[in-house]
Amino acid sequence: MGSIPTSPSVQADDEWSPLKAVIVGRAGRSCFPAAPPAMIEATMPSAHVHRFQPRSPFPDSIVEKAEAELDYFAAILEAEGIRVYRPPIGIDWLSVDGYTGAMPRDGLISVGNTLIEACFAWPCRSREIELAYDNILGELAIEDPNARIIRRPQETFADTLLSDDDESGWRATTSRQWVINNSRPAFDAADFMRFGKVILGQYSHVTNQAGVDYLQARIPSGYTIEMLDVDDSHAMHIDATILPLRKGLMVYNAEKVTEESLRSHAVLADWHLVAYPFVPREESGDGPPLYMTSPWLSLNALVLDGKRVVVEASDDRTAGFYEKLGMICIRCPFRHVNSLGGSFHCATVDLVRV
Repeated sequence: MGSIPTSPSVQADDEWSPLKAVIVGRAGRSCFPAAPPAMIEATMPSAHVHRFQPRSPFPDSIVEKAEAELDYFAAILEAEGIRVYRPPIGIDWLSVDGYTGAMPRDGLISVGNTLIEACFAWPCRSREIELAYDNILGELAIEDPNARIIRRPQETFADTLLSDDDESGWRATTSRQWVINNSRPAFDAADFMRFGKVILGQYSHVTNQAGVDYLQARIPSGYTIEMLDVDDSHAMHIDATILPLRKGLMVYNAEKVTEESLRSHAVLADWHLVAYPFVPREESGDGPPLYMTSPWLSLNALVLDGKRVVVEASDDRTAGFYEKLGMICIRCPFRHVNSLGGSFHCATVDLVRV
């Protein structure tokens, strides 16, 4: 009879309980994701759409600095007593027509004792979890036999999410809001957040109803998914739209979601909901470009325990706002990681919050 693990390797029910174990990504040789043009046009900033070509690496100078920022971020978390898991160093995403290993939140979601691999919509991300995180998933399963690790099944790799008419271009219509169809399950894990037994999510250009149904069928018994009403024609990931800082307090992006729609969910009915009071703008000058995101990454923070939150080192305005809400801000430079497509929430996967 095997020994009983002294602590779980996977156990997370929310976004704010004390973080005990986490995955932090690594960039490797990151490339502009060569998703089909219709998928790119539906989601990426128009000024940079032309960059998303097959076998197009991000500039070496940006990747090198992003890697250093990820290492510094991981060191901060370790110094806070959090166990940090990292993928292998130097994965060559160019050689597999891939994207990056820097954004594990997109591909993995923990719910209770269950860690679920996303069914990516973008074909260029199909090997991302296998190549970057396979060893970590195996380690978690060995450490804790009670952990459920659910891998993506073969049938969800079918290349059927675009119709023939969409291959060369796509526009939203009254009957079809999203670029992907519902022919097979598709979801990015970053389109969902945990609020206890309720998981709030959004439909988007990478998450369809079949993906929501797939996820609901695999999360532990007693958990339910509720979908937010989000007004975002370029929707892809929810973690620049809402940011729960602690139980009962959440910041939200009023350009994408209303307080009324948030309160329509019973889990948020009595919360203090605070609209982010500024309109973020991309910094001009010599800073690294936001190739893949909007400046709303200011909401893409990592809460450590409902009291402390990791924020961009140079963003004095956002840090001051969170501090007025009673949070302690831990500052970390992350602008070059931002260039690769995300921030602190994107670059992590909560494994244990208790």
